[in-house]
Amino acid sequence: MMIYTLTPNPSIDRLLTIDEIRFNTVLRSNKVRQDWGGKGFNISRALRTLGIESIAMGWVGGETGKMLADGLQKLGIQTDFVWVDQDTRINTMIIEQAGEWHVKVNEPGPLISNEDIEQMHFKVSGRAKKGDVWVLSGSLPPDVPDTLYAELINLLKRRGARVYLDAQGEALRNGCLAVPYLVKPNASEAAQIVGFPIENQEDAKRAALYFLRMGIPYFALALGAAGLLLATRSEMVFASSPRVQVRNAAGAGDALMAGMIYAQMCNMNLADVARWGVAAGSASVETEGVSEFYFERAQTLVDKVIVQ
Repeated sequence: MMIYTLTPNPSIDRLLTIDEIRFNTVLRSNKVRQDWGGKGFNISRALRTLGIESIAMGWVGGETGKMLADGLQKLGIQTDFVWVDQDTRINTMIIEQAGEWHVKVNEPGPLISNEDIEQMHFKVSGRAKKGDVWVLSGSLPPDVPDTLYAELINLLKRRGARVYLDAQGEALRNGCLAVPYLVKPNASEAAQIVGFPIENQEDAKRAALYFLRMGIPYFALALGAAGLLLATRSEMVFASSPRVQVRNAAGAGDALMAGMIYAQMCNMNLADVARWGVAAGSASVETEGVSEFYFERAQTLVDKVIVQ
C-alpha cells in the first residue's frame, strides 16, 4: 500500500518573528524560518514523523518550486510533480516574540493551464491502484475548476483507492458529492456547506449528520483548540484538546489529519483515531515549524486527550 498526498497549490512558508507588530513603520525580524508548505506536503511531513512514507504530488514552478522540491527531498519525502511556467507561491506569517498578534499573507499561486490539469490527471491515473490511500488537500490555484477534487475522487474510487479530502468552498462541496472516504473541514468550512453556524457540540453533531447522509463513511470536524468531532453512521466521538503552549498553529490541522491516518492504518477504534489526531495536532502547535512535531510528544499527549 502507498500513500499519496496531492497539494494543488503548494507554497514556501516563511515565518518571521519580531518584537512587536506595529503598522506604518519598518519592522525588523530577529528570527526567520522557512518551511516547505502546502496542506498535503504538511501531511507528508507529519506522516514521516509517525513512521509512514508517502509520495507528495502537486503543481510547482520556477525557482521557488525548485527550492520546495529540494527541501522536501532533503527531508526524505518522495515527490512526483507537474512543473508549470509560473513560480510556486510564497506565504508569509509574522508573529510577535512574546504576544498573541500575528499577520499572515497568502499569495494566490501560479496560473495552471488546461495542459497542466491534463498532466495531473494523467499522473494520478497512472499511479492509482487498489488499496492505496490518497489525501487531496488545500486550496486550488487560480483558474483551476472547483470540480477538480470531485473528478479525482471519482477516478481514484474506480481504481479501488481510499480518498481523504480537506478542502473548502465549492471544491469541498463538489468533492463531498463524489463521496470520499473521509472529509475533514473546519467549523467555518463546514458551516458554508450545511448552511448554519457551528458554535457548539450540538451544531457540530447536526453538521456531521448532514455530511454522513451524503454517504461519506468518516466525517472529521476540526474545531481548533476545542478539539475534534469524529463521526461515522454508527458512532460519534468528541475529543478535547489538551492544554499546550502554542508557538505556531500553522499546519496543526494537517498534523491532525496525519494522526488520524496513522491510527486508522494501525486499525485503532474510532475513539483512539480521534485521540491520535488531536494529539498530533496539539503536539505540532508547540513547535515553531509548520505541522512539525515529535512522535514521543504526540504519544505522551494521546493519554491526555479526553474523549466522550
